[in-house]
Amino acid sequence: MLAALRADTAVATMTGIGPKRAAALAERGIETAADLVFHLPARYQDWRIRTAMPALKPGMSVVVEGDLSAITERPMPGARWRRLATGWLSAKQKRIRLVWFNLPSYMRGYIPGGERVLACGRVSLAPGGGLEIVHPEIHALAAGDPRPIRPVYRLPAIVGQRLFVNLVALALEQLGPAIHGALPDDLRQPDLSGRAPIQSDLTKDDRGPDVLPIHDALSYLHNPPANADLDALKSATSSAHRALAFDELFAFELALAIERKRAARRAGIALGGAGKLTERLLMDAPFKLTGAQLRAIDEVGTDLAGHSQMNRMLMGDVGSGKTIVAFWAAIRAIECGHQAVMMAPTELLAEQHQRSFTRLCGRLGIPSALLTGKVTGPPRAQLLRGLALGAIGMVFGTQALIQEAVRVRSLGLGIIDEQHRFGVFDRARLKALGPQANVLMMTATPIPRSLAMSLFANLDVSFLDEMPPGRTPIATEIVSEDDLECVHEVVRQELAAGRRAYYILPLIESDETEDEEDLRSVIAMAERLSAGALKGFKVGLLHGRMRSAEKDRVMREFRDGAIDALVSTTVVEVGIDVPEATVMVVIAAERYGLAQLHQLRGRVGRGEWASRCCLVASRGADAQALERLDIMAASTSGAAVAEMDLRLRGPGDLLGARQTGALPLRFVHFVRDHQTVERARAMAERWLQRDPGLDSPASAGARIALRRMLSLGFSLGDVA
Repeated sequence: MLAALRADTAVATMTGIGPKRAAALAERGIETAADLVFHLPARYQDWRIRTAMPALKPGMSVVVEGDLSAITERPMPGARWRRLATGWLSAKQKRIRLVWFNLPSYMRGYIPGGERVLACGRVSLAPGGGLEIVHPEIHALAAGDPRPIRPVYRLPAIVGQRLFVNLVALALEQLGPAIHGALPDDLRQPDLSGRAPIQSDLTKDDRGPDVLPIHDALSYLHNPPANADLDALKSATSSAHRALAFDELFAFELALAIERKRAARRAGIALGGAGKLTERLLMDAPFKLTGAQLRAIDEVGTDLAGHSQMNRMLMGDVGSGKTIVAFWAAIRAIECGHQAVMMAPTELLAEQHQRSFTRLCGRLGIPSALLTGKVTGPPRAQLLRGLALGAIGMVFGTQALIQEAVRVRSLGLGIIDEQHRFGVFDRARLKALGPQANVLMMTATPIPRSLAMSLFANLDVSFLDEMPPGRTPIATEIVSEDDLECVHEVVRQELAAGRRAYYILPLIESDETEDEEDLRSVIAMAERLSAGALKGFKVGLLHGRMRSAEKDRVMREFRDGAIDALVSTTVVEVGIDVPEATVMVVIAAERYGLAQLHQLRGRVGRGEWASRCCLVASRGADAQALERLDIMAASTSGAAVAEMDLRLRGPGDLLGARQTGALPLRFVHFVRDHQTVERARAMAERWLQRDPGLDSPASAGARIALRRMLSLGFSLGDVA
């Protein structure tokens, strides 16, 4: 007899999961029984409403009842190793074809030919005429009525939906109360047992909203009742979703509150004094600083002069002037007898920062160096000695800065550019170069101020919300895919004048043969432009599958003019300054978030010439997508664009959290739940006043939730 499941029971030990399936699930972060129940459905099928056969039309998602003929299989034309399975569903003298491509062997037993069944799927036109449903879900009515609302999970291909549903049901049944929520019961709802709460001053305002216990919420989402609101399930606004979101926010705010207290006690290197070099930097700057830059410098200077370690985030649009603020802080560290390092995500960006430092700060007599993977042999050894001895005051670099051999004699300031591009462990290793060093992180990712204050509550945040004077606004226009030739003509004119252009596309390549899909592929578009619209100009190709060295080579050639037009995916979001780039063309622009489009737009307009951004909408773009693009065209502020993007789409991958482990929140919608965020923060702070060490039995769930966050790569010492 198998032992009962525990929260930490490995999925690999459960019935039906062999080594290959276990490995595939582990890649999705599903390794334990607890992981199973917290992996929510991606969508739901509504089996409650059945559509009559005569009413079927192409494009409808339906559940239809009928008699299923025997299933036949044959090799697919042109791919005889694949099997095409077909059958007919008949009712009321009407019928529709059912099709499965390369039907897996494990599914054959679930397709009951010759029985009365329900088929669920999307109706489409069959190649030879008539209607068909491709890859329908089948339920034999002999087995009883189906679940009224069936969850559909995002899973590896090797793991079937039925198997996963059974695993989740088993885990929910056996784990029961072992599925802890972070929110103590004393805060979840008024105590009906007569037991006194931890503190007698708990008031109604101290308690959370009327939320379901976590086990009940998970049971509801994995097995919705027949009367469930399908729209609320799809939009993640059900009471069960709200319960998970609030519980997660409470744990997150606990973590931030704990880190704030730790940071207040963390000693840092004080960098105060007269500041003659920093004064000279501002006096000699070839431009007038904005009020936002001066305010940020004042905030950073106040932090540096204190005896607690600075941990500050500097946020601002591309071109808002973050670099001069960072250089000011670096020079303050150097003139106080310490060193500074600045880490960037790419070699090109690190080189660009060093060139800017030399241009702006060279007359101050401060030596700087560049440490990247290309620096090898004797030059590398000499550079490392200079850092270890303190002879080099300022060093720029990539992740090469955090290799084991690197030693910095007296690090006073660590600067991390585009911080969300680095994992928490990369940032921690940079801090390890100087345990008491002050830290300044920078990002150009458009984030609304309200969201930033919630996400980075453990940090001090400076906002550069003014653009330097003299920058020419970027004209943004929406163009139909049918008018793409007009866009090509604009690009040709700019290239003929010696300037450059970007084309951004969502796909690297496409398996489709339709022209429409080829228009979304960087490989196909680069070939088309080279042979057609931009013939005679040098067209370059850039995408994420290329090696880092190859990507750097292409970007250098584009920067230096060897490439006239760069066809790329969004890997150019964090790129180098190319003042000659004056046109940004985004194909299938409706596929991108507004914040992402704003960052792409910021790649042009960095020189003396007027620039434009052409957002090319696909033929099939709906009215809502076009409305979003209209908002983009009318907006120039990154914060305003990001605020609207969050309202329309939710946080998604805005901060790169799924890549960096920086933001382990799975259930929270920050704009919709903004007031909930504030309440969770207040409750977390009050709870820590009652139980500072989270040692009481009532805090057991909170301790488990914090450990879960740590397991997802979340660092209390580096929440950003």
